[in-house]
Amino acid sequence: MSSTEHAHKRGIRKPLPLVLIGWLVLFVFHHAQAREGCAAPGTHVKQSIVLIDAGSSLGSGIVIGRNKVLTAAHVVADSGDVTISAGNTVYPGSVIALRKDSDLALIQTPDLHLPTLPFATRSRRKNEAVWAMGYPFGRSLIATSGRYKGLWSRALYTSASVNFGQSGGGLVACENGHHVLAGVVRAFGANRINGKLVRRDDISVATAIDDVRRFLAVNRVALKQTGQ
Repeated sequence: MSSTEHAHKRGIRKPLPLVLIGWLVLFVFHHAQAREGCAAPGTHVKQSIVLIDAGSSLGSGIVIGRNKVLTAAHVVADSGDVTISAGNTVYPGSVIALRKDSDLALIQTPDLHLPTLPFATRSRRKNEAVWAMGYPFGRSLIATSGRYKGLWSRALYTSASVNFGQSGGGLVACENGHHVLAGVVRAFGANRINGKLVRRDDISVATAIDDVRRFLAVNRVALKQTGQ
């Protein structure tokens, strides 16, 4: 009796060929990646990004609680009171905390009744998809797509294009098929040409979500967020 016939009689299966095993592993890997992926941010995410008018400057903000909005410090640095626009509704707001080194500020508002974005729970992966969301020049809300480039000096660098007015907006990523807040849009990259700074479309900088957590903890802000 051959070894193959003997194995069949005992009900033992022969090992799968290595090529087939490799294909199965590859299939499982891609299937897991598909579960991780997100489409472009939809209405729920967009409702959590607001327009901020600080008088001498316009910027964007992120609803992180029923009466709390997060933004960039340089947007509201010279203002104690601001106005927040969400759709056709305008709310008053007061700056209650500000930290220039991490470029973060917190605004107290009336109850906004707007959805919030859950905070990211892991570090970003190289070339991972991200979206920079905000109101360029105080106009319509946009979400520009890009890829995560890396972390330098505790700031997130991505290829998502941003412009004036998007500072303080959300850098959105994807975890387990859901959109999360990965950072706060801070600045765009630029090259110095003939003594002038010329904006680049392929580099933007955001304050990382870990710095946001530290900022809120120092200011004793506890949030009860509503996820998606």
